[in-house]
Amino acid sequence: MSHTPLLTLAIPVVGDAHLAPLRRTLDGIHRVLADEDIEVLVQVGRDAPKIRQLLDQHPARPLGFEEQDEGIYDAMNRLAQRALGLRILYLGAGDIPLAGLTRALDRWEPLDGALEIGGVRIPDAEPRVPRHYAPRWDSGLRWRNVCHHQGMAYPTALLREHGGFSLKFPVLGDYAMNLSLWQSGVKAKWSPGEDWVSAAPGGVSRQFNPALYAEERQLKAQLLRPGLAKWIQPFWIRLKSQWKSSGQRTT
Repeated sequence: MSHTPLLTLAIPVVGDAHLAPLRRTLDGIHRVLADEDIEVLVQVGRDAPKIRQLLDQHPARPLGFEEQDEGIYDAMNRLAQRALGLRILYLGAGDIPLAGLTRALDRWEPLDGALEIGGVRIPDAEPRVPRHYAPRWDSGLRWRNVCHHQGMAYPTALLREHGGFSLKFPVLGDYAMNLSLWQSGVKAKWSPGEDWVSAAPGGVSRQFNPALYAEERQLKAQLLRPGLAKWIQPFWIRLKSQWKSSGQRTT
């Protein structure tokens, strides 16, 4: 690609097990965003001949890289280093872009260091997972990750300046990044009612087990600034974990 695209769509996959959902995502990109100024990158974590064939033939013209990584956030960091786009938006295999993302690309102004964020729909969400994440960027981040990562177009340079996603938080690395950016004063812009992605269900951050909440306690102990919100986190996380876990037990 000889120019700088507005956006890189970055898709990390493990291997050929993700062939069918990756095809759905690429089909959606081609259907919705074929005329947009975008780059499509796919990071494959192991040898995957079927995915390699798909990438070679698909009309969305994805660029694929087979490179062993150390997990999801390592893969996302590798994608950020390769990306040519001014901004980068991470999709999971099976996620489908919506028309709202084309409207966002049309209205984006020259890069100013702010995040661009949009809404995310999860039509088949797990119990007690919201079916819609409206765009927001506020103090709610002290309590939970109010920004779904499929609705966040990070300035690529900003991610690199912050050293990428922390590998210390293998499940909540995007939450750690968002909390750090918000506390450091990074701004976000959005258009109310604009949804970007229909996200597939699944993902380790929606498995409400003790390891997830232990990681959240560690994250907030390290990153949250001193104050009442930080002091009350152990009680808040305990209540949240009980409520979320009970929802999964009753299904």
